[in-house]
Amino acid sequence: MQLRLSALACVLTATGFSLPVLAQPYEEPQPPKDHRQFVEMPIQARAFMRQDMLSHLTTLNQIVGDLGRGDLSSAADAAETQLGVASMGKYRGSPYGPGRFMPTEMRNLGWSMHRAASDFAKVARQGDAKQAYAALEKVTTACVSCHLSYRTQQQQTPTK
Repeated sequence: MQLRLSALACVLTATGFSLPVLAQPYEEPQPPKDHRQFVEMPIQARAFMRQDMLSHLTTLNQIVGDLGRGDLSSAADAAETQLGVASMGKYRGSPYGPGRFMPTEMRNLGWSMHRAASDFAKVARQGDAKQAYAALEKVTTACVSCHLSYRTQQQQTPTK
């Protein structure tokens, strides 16, 4: 084993390969900078929005399960009642409705998700699974677009 390591060291040295990283002290890696736009909102509005996001995620999981079982009718019902246009407006009377604190572009992404969910429900009710999956992608695309663009928590600064 010693001979193999010595031979490897000779080959690496002869080819000009060096390992300067080994000579440097260890530094804790830093998390990547979060480039999403920070959206400030009261804690109550953030709590409502988090509750909605968890509900949406649960509903998406149910929809995928329904589609996997071939139950397009249940997938359509879940999409319309839990994600679609019919699910909008539950915070209308609250001063802490999350939409009140969203920039226009963020709110538009949310609305596009709700409309896409209603569109998915219509397609799923027609019974074509392939078309239903294609329609569901529009729902998840709205989710991904929003989550990649916005955040509601301040970026944490690492402590040393």
